[in-house]
Amino acid sequence: MSSEEAPHVVQTPGGLSVRYRGRSLYSERDPARLPRRTALAADTGPGRLLLVCSPLLWYGLPELLERAGPGSTALCLEADPQLARLSLEMAPEGLLEDPRVAFMETADPQAAVRRVHELGRFRSCMRIDLSGAASLNAALYRRIAALLSADIESAWRSTAALSVFGRLWARNIFDNLAAIPDLAIQGFPRFEGSLVVCGAGPSLEEAMPFIAAQRESLAVVACDTALGPLLEAGIEPDLVVCLEGQIHNLSDFLPLGGRTIPLAADLSSHPTSFHAVRGPKHLSFVRLAASPFLERVSALGSRLGLPWIEMPPLGSVGVHAVHLARRLAPGPLFATGLDFSFEAGKTHARGSPALRAEQARMLRLSRWQGQYAASFRARTQEAPCPPLSDGRLLLSDPILLSYAALMREACGGPGPAMYDIRGRGPDIGARPLDLGAAARLLGEEARRSPGGHRLRPRHGPPAQDTALEVAAFLSAEAGRLKRLRSALKGAEAISETELSCRLSDSDFLYWSFPDAGRASSLAQDFLNRIVPEIEYWSWRLERPGP
Repeated sequence: MSSEEAPHVVQTPGGLSVRYRGRSLYSERDPARLPRRTALAADTGPGRLLLVCSPLLWYGLPELLERAGPGSTALCLEADPQLARLSLEMAPEGLLEDPRVAFMETADPQAAVRRVHELGRFRSCMRIDLSGAASLNAALYRRIAALLSADIESAWRSTAALSVFGRLWARNIFDNLAAIPDLAIQGFPRFEGSLVVCGAGPSLEEAMPFIAAQRESLAVVACDTALGPLLEAGIEPDLVVCLEGQIHNLSDFLPLGGRTIPLAADLSSHPTSFHAVRGPKHLSFVRLAASPFLERVSALGSRLGLPWIEMPPLGSVGVHAVHLARRLAPGPLFATGLDFSFEAGKTHARGSPALRAEQARMLRLSRWQGQYAASFRARTQEAPCPPLSDGRLLLSDPILLSYAALMREACGGPGPAMYDIRGRGPDIGARPLDLGAAARLLGEEARRSPGGHRLRPRHGPPAQDTALEVAAFLSAEAGRLKRLRSALKGAEAISETELSCRLSDSDFLYWSFPDAGRASSLAQDFLNRIVPEIEYWSWRLERPGP
């Protein structure tokens, strides 16, 4: 390689600079001035992940560290191997030994995410470019910054959800594990063809004639709330997906009557969900948090050969259903009813529980009050999408928009092609397609692969072996609680390190604590609250079940 192709340090009137690929990567008048100004202007509050793309000569980094808030770390990334070597050579003495600085050479966004998990937990990600070299891989650095921000936001959403539902989810997991031998869990079927994922948003109404007409060549995966509208239109789904940990969503299954439809429920779903639907039972396992307890649950599933599918925490049953669908069918896949928006006075499709309940309350002079109240609840805002064809604006809220963002991530990853046939709502990362074009696409697929959407079922492990393993697992969890209680009551003298290990091993005890992050501090007020939790869970493990 010639010297012109390699980066080289050059002396300028204002200090050292770098030339690479025919350009100067710093100002030739005063190379350090702009990086330092950038560092001094950056938002450096507490708990920030300071993402420095291509640090190069490290100008501005000392100023950045000087202003960094407590708990902040500067992750310095370099995607170019030659620039990475130069950065390591030019690092000021002692800088890379600073515990607040981490340097990483990578072009893999997922590797950057894994490195951040090793560095700790952060409140937000702040990208800071301190050299012109960041523009050489601009798209990659944008992607890494977006992925890190999304990962941090997801972690905080999971924390917030755990504080509200943590105890319920843990109880459901124990109860469902105890019931697995009787549920005859089967492996997920493989759909050999095209598939549509149906949410219960208003756009489902417009898509139902298309789904009915294409039913022979199109498998249907329905979110639980979409069951009523689909059955009302004479469409029986091939799979219904349930993610709800509370009992309230059981009303979604009332329209089933005696029909037999396969159910895909999560291990954290309310136990009665498995009994509300006749038909084969399939199981997903959402990793609700980074948890030693959930690691043991996962290991139990592996030992048993449970044919569940492990999933990330997504919050929305619609996004969860799309993740599942992308693993179960080769595509093309279609999405409808996953609107993440609503009309004023109409939040769901006709036939859904929300509209059925509203119809039951209607009087001659009092109509749709609940729907309008739901449409204009706190934090409702105009949805970031075009209005309907008649000019009416669509509404949304921050939670729905966060689900739309998760859907964009799901549709943008590797897997079968995803098409958006909703005709409304925020962008979900799928290619928009009108219903006529979707019908033509299905016609082409049918000519290439005749035979419809055949299903290939898979079976689970023998119930007898499962019962013994599950009983042993529950007994071991009860034993962990007993040993932790013994240490907390002073009946056993152990080190703080051992106590911390025992506490984190049973982390479900404090999933619902708003200050769960304080567990590692072993503060006495925190430990005092653990004791009644141990009593409760020890009692629950003696009698698992809803």
